[in-house]
Amino acid sequence: MIAPRKSRNSIVARNEFAYQAHPHIVIAPDGTWLVVFNNTVRGEHTLHPPHDPRYRNMLTRSFDRGATWEPAEVVPGYEWSGVECAGLTVLSSGEIMLNQWQFEWIPLGRALSAQNQNTYDLPEAFASEMTDSGELETGPKIAGRARKFAPWARGKGRTVVHFSEDCGASWGQTRQIETAPYSGGYGLRGAVELKNGRLIMPLNDIPDYQRIFVVISDDRGRSWGKPIFAAWSADHLFTEPDLIETDNGRLLLVFRDDRTGHLFSAISEDGGLSWSAAVQTPIAGYPPHLIKTSDGRVLCTYGHRKPDYSIRGVFSDDGGRSWDVENAVCIRGGLPNKDLGYPGTIITGPGDFFTVYYCQDERGITGIEATSWSPV
Repeated sequence: MIAPRKSRNSIVARNEFAYQAHPHIVIAPDGTWLVVFNNTVRGEHTLHPPHDPRYRNMLTRSFDRGATWEPAEVVPGYEWSGVECAGLTVLSSGEIMLNQWQFEWIPLGRALSAQNQNTYDLPEAFASEMTDSGELETGPKIAGRARKFAPWARGKGRTVVHFSEDCGASWGQTRQIETAPYSGGYGLRGAVELKNGRLIMPLNDIPDYQRIFVVISDDRGRSWGKPIFAAWSADHLFTEPDLIETDNGRLLLVFRDDRTGHLFSAISEDGGLSWSAAVQTPIAGYPPHLIKTSDGRVLCTYGHRKPDYSIRGVFSDDGGRSWDVENAVCIRGGLPNKDLGYPGTIITGPGDFFTVYYCQDERGITGIEATSWSPV
């Protein structure tokens, strides 16, 4: 583990009455920096998007390279609540594409009176899911009284993309993506546009959170083909993938495994139509964000949810076949607990990076922070 040659921390968004987490960052064609993140009310116990219908995706913009940030706005509109983490894609057309998964939510009383209660997941299931994941301490704390803290029920949902023609200032067209036979499609890192203009977006099934697949568009996201299987194993729970095209045209897919706590990867040599078997990487942490550096390396940033609680980055010199974990960069260390992570990184200059992530401050308020840094 090494420290950056230089680093500076800053706040992107924080609200003492809100829980803000799970950011993603891109640079718009006009140079504006865009950060999308999750926002819900701050309560006695923390709930993440699969268990809270009050979540909305919010977008903040910076016109001065991260020095200041505009007040965050709900995207694409207030009718889009009960959502998972969102992803952004900058298209060669100059448009910005926002991808979302929106759960179907109904009041608990309505779910209990429904003729087919099996259609909905009830609060007891939420407590069990949170306990099994171990990501938060909430599950054991609300077990036996989950209906007091989560008086709602969760149904299925839909995968959608929205488009902005003014660098994220407003949002227009919406298109739904069919994900059958999978239960749904959730992705937090956007799509990759290949050299031929094709879009490939990695997703995981939801609410199962165990299978990885991709969808392909040949018309800038207005329509999407049938899902293509990428990764699954009975011994693992694969979720939250990211995708990058390496210099030789190979596609590298990296995703978290909730059984081992490690990142796994798969490779496609045919433009995403088929994928190699998933292999475990030496990276302990999640979820991944991938970028290609100016010197051809791949940088993976991720959250490390064990002491030292931290945001880390690791480089690969061979397109993701191996990772230099012995020289992993501690981008931001000394964080107070494991309620952290989901970093996203942009390149700001030769050898310079800007990484956004979420974490708690000294008051226990969870918000979006960032670190400008350069490796040694």
